[in-house]
Amino acid sequence: MKQWMKVLVLAMAIGLVALTGGPVQAAGLSEPIFESPTLITSVGQSADGQMVKVLAQRIGLTFTYETLAPESAVSQYKTLILVVGGSSKGLGAAGINLDQEERRTKALIAAAKDAGVKILFMHVGGEARRGELTDRFVSLSAPAANYLIVVADGNKDGFMTNAAGGAPIDMADSVGDAGRLMKAAYK
Repeated sequence: MKQWMKVLVLAMAIGLVALTGGPVQAAGLSEPIFESPTLITSVGQSADGQMVKVLAQRIGLTFTYETLAPESAVSQYKTLILVVGGSSKGLGAAGINLDQEERRTKALIAAAKDAGVKILFMHVGGEARRGELTDRFVSLSAPAANYLIVVADGNKDGFMTNAAGGAPIDMADSVGDAGRLMKAAYK
């Protein structure tokens, strides 16, 4: 990982200390639906996957984080978290192109559906992580999700809500709030 990205991830992790707030109800869910073990992977190869990894550690999930998780790994888990955020630099650093990442995303979703693994969609990059690249990955993955957690300023235009296609969705005020919603979504 490049030095600037390590510094960014560390700064975000320090900012997540706010996770110690009180209990939060996942308003989009009537009850928790997710279980560990969990596989967390990036869809679009942004640094946002690292943020969700830190959130998962903070709330005590049993999880594996694989930036380029293959579809063959999905059946070993009860929950698949797709951390959606497109980054052309991230794709390049991972040694893959847009078409390869789209194929991997579709294969992950198909494997989850086949194995009965629930999908949690997370977009924590907010407005700064939106754009054509991210929106392509949102369109691929949001409709397959059992539940979506989105940092609210990434949904100012309602794109995430529309892409969810009626699936339960909650808007987080911050990354820390996204972590509290994630915790509330787990049994």
